Amino acid sequence: MGETIKRQSSELKGRWVGKMPRFFRQLVVLCACIMVTAFGVNQIMVIGGATPHMWWTDIYPLLLAVPFGMIIVCKLTVAGGYKEIDPGKVLQGDMTLDRDAHQPNMSDVETEQPGETEQDF
Repeated sequence: MGETIKRQSSELKGRWVGKMPRFFRQLVVLCACIMVTAFGVNQIMVIGGATPHMWWTDIYPLLLAVPFGMIIVCKLTVAGGYKEIDPGKVLQGDMTLDRDAHQPNMSDVETEQPGETEQDF
């Protein structure tokens, strides 16, 4: 039991610090902007002594919690995902990836326009 917890915690740590796909990086920035804006508006209303409308009182917790949850999910999504994982090994507790060295991970490759090379930049 203790070894399983250690293995899963190291897997979570690896995912947390791993490189996210570009789409998820952009989504994290968008969610953070939504959270900071909502928090700022609410704090300005509190400091100014304004009484918020009922709709703001209802939606404010969602404007903080939903983007926060999305950020957590995005941070745990790593480039390449788990396409090459054998489900049988995962059920037995083996969380290692068996990636084929001849098949590169292309999930986070920036696209180039046809005919462009690095020398054109």
